[in-house]
Amino acid sequence: MASNREIQSLFKQFKEAYSRLKEAINIKEESDIKRDAVIKRFEFTYELLWKTYKKIARLEKLDYFTPKACFQFAFKSGLIEDEELFLEIIDARNKTIHVYSEEEAKKIYDFIKEKAINAFDVAEKKIEAREKQGG
Repeated sequence: MASNREIQSLFKQFKEAYSRLKEAINIKEESDIKRDAVIKRFEFTYELLWKTYKKIARLEKLDYFTPKACFQFAFKSGLIEDEELFLEIIDARNKTIHVYSEEEAKKIYDFIKEKAINAFDVAEKKIEAREKQGG
């Protein structure tokens, strides 16, 4: 069973990855290197977020093993607001594994900047509120 300490540790890693993602997005000069860094940092942030939700579910004696199931749990638990957006985020993450074209990489990059970053921000705030309430 997961503990609050494990959740806090994983959430801390998420916040660090999210901070690095925002740092990359805020680089003024647009370049292929910036785009690739944003996509890679998105991957790290995404992985840590769904695993944080997995630990929270486990603390509640629930087992979920896929990102989709963990995000659905988070939505039902009030830890995310827009379930459809997180389905789009899952799709974008899955595409990052198979990106072989500049065009697709640009679409993913734009999605991260325009939508995913805001979803991660809301998720961070909701988990922080959960922690303040004692988990």
